[in-house]
Amino acid sequence: MASSFVHEFRNPLTSVIGFTKLLKQKYAELEYLDIMEHELEQLKYRISQFLLVSRRGDTDRSKKVFLLSELFREVLDFLYPSLVDGDVEVVPTIQPNVYFYGYKEETRQVLINLMINSIDALQQVNTPRKLYIEMKTVGNEIEISVSNNGPCISPNLIQAIFEPFVTTKELGTGIGLFICKKIIEKQNGTISCKSEPSLTTFCIRFKCEETREEGQA
Repeated sequence: MASSFVHEFRNPLTSVIGFTKLLKQKYAELEYLDIMEHELEQLKYRISQFLLVSRRGDTDRSKKVFLLSELFREVLDFLYPSLVDGDVEVVPTIQPNVYFYGYKEETRQVLINLMINSIDALQQVNTPRKLYIEMKTVGNEIEISVSNNGPCISPNLIQAIFEPFVTTKELGTGIGLFICKKIIEKQNGTISCKSEPSLTTFCIRFKCEETREEGQA
């Protein structure tokens, strides 16, 4: 059912995105096209989440070596309009020259999901909205954390937060974090959540055996 739903919506959405790009090429000075394109891409991303739930989901066919700092840059560029609109300050601490051997597009989806969740959560506070992103190697592991100073998540909810259809959002689907967990575990990693009054953190860990040093890519 998820697969049928996604294909019914994604095909016309892809056409609209394509024609929006053509309009940008022909009428570069036309207002609001950048906003339209970004929102359409966000909609396409959210719809595609359902596809990963179905067995026929379109996922990366094979692992590849990619530079993690470059992936973070691509994700932050993609989310830039949402960060500006949400008045969110990004505080990155990204270790350079760390390569990862895994599923790049699916890993991108995990990062986008975690950051969008943080942006949404931060809209509930009036204090300076901070999104902390950290990526480093610790011993024989690579550690990625996405944190925000939004509202604290209750202990009861944290225990079930990676289960399907569990959400902190009023209009959330409750499948985003469930999919994130599936993608991380598929790459022999772990994901966890810790929430305190001042900071909520999602932490991902991979074994360093899944990485490649610079020059071996």
